[in-house]
Order: sequence, then C-alpha cells, then structure tokens
Amino acid sequence: MSELQDNALLLRLIPFSDSSLIAHLLTEHHGRICVLARGARRIKSPFRASLLQLQQLNIRWKEPRTGTMGTLLESTRLKSLVDEKQSLSGQSLLAKASTLFPDGVSQGYHELFDAFTLLQNRPEDSGLNAACWQLFEDAGLVGDLESCWHCGESIAILPLSYWFNGHLLCDKCSNKHGMAISLGLKKAIREHMKNPNCKLSREQTMSWSHMIKQVEQFHKH
Repeated sequence: MSELQDNALLLRLIPFSDSSLIAHLLTEHHGRICVLARGARRIKSPFRASLLQLQQLNIRWKEPRTGTMGTLLESTRLKSLVDEKQSLSGQSLLAKASTLFPDGVSQGYHELFDAFTLLQNRPEDSGLNAACWQLFEDAGLVGDLESCWHCGESIAILPLSYWFNGHLLCDKCSNKHGMAISLGLKKAIREHMKNPNCKLSREQTMSWSHMIKQVEQFHKH
C-alpha cells in the first residue's frame, strides 16, 4: 500500500464505529477520495483539530489493498476558506459540491476552491448565489445568458427571456411560460460574477436564488 499526499477540501464526515470517521474529500490531484480516519472521534485525537470543513487541508493517506477506502494518516490545516459570517453559506456550498462531484470523479477541487473564493469576495446576501452559479457553470449545468439554451438563438437584446425548469429559453421555446428574465437581471448576474463591487438589488438576488433552486430541482430527477 503506497502513501499519498495532496491538498484537499473536506466535503463530509460520517461516523464509523464509536471512535472513527469516514471522510469524503476532494483532492487537488487525485479527485474525490474516501478515507477512514481511525480514532478521529476520540477526545485526544489530532484529527479533531485538523480534519475540519471550510478549511484548505493538506492530507497524507494510505491507499487500500482492496476496495476504494484508504486510511488517513495525517491532516494539516492550511487556511480558512471563508470568514465565520459565511460559514452557513460555506456548508451549503459543500453539500452542493458533494452532489455535483460524486465518488470516483477526477475533478472538483479547483472548481470548489474557486467557488469559495467567489463566496468570500461577495456580499453575504448574494455570495452563495455567485458561488453556486460558478459550480453549475463548471459542471455544465448552466450556459451563458446570451442565447436560448434549447434552440441556440440569440436573446442578448430581447427585453424578456424566460426561466423554465432550470433553463433559459426564448419566447418560442418557452411559449412564454416560466419566470420572466429581464435584460437588467441578466446583465446584473454577469457583472456580479466578474466584479465583487457590483451589488444586486434584493429583488435581483431573490430571482437569482429561484433560478438556482430550479436548476437543482431539475437535475435531481
């Protein structure tokens, strides 16, 4: 069994026996892995202070002889990913990433790290939206806001397009069903993704949140 070392982001911890934990992590060079942290639930375990979510970690683990679950040997905290005030949003982002990047995938670390950077650098009310949108773009769940996602026709100058079942559609493809999306909202989302100083109105933030929820609902089926 060889030992490996890599930077990692902790997605979730699952109790295993009375004293151990199973850790699911996205690693920088080895994709998503699952490792057993023996004794991690014990009071004096070094993992209690080092195996934490919302931290960039550096871990060392031993590959399994059989199966897919290795054994965690060491975990070191490198830096916090978000401020304490963004911790709830950070937990929500981890849950979404855990679904988007399932066991066995080779990517996810850089995508999630970039999403956390967006979350940290945006206002509290819209930061999670921006971070989720970035994850969705990287996972191919959302496209650009310039064309209909069904027929490909340009909607860049149309006063209204429509958000239906997690997709941005033109008049014809949507039959004008769904939530109306104005040019102003599309522009605001684009600018907010690029510029942390671009603020969204409460109404724009709520509309964007609704769009994101529909994407999640559509891809659950």
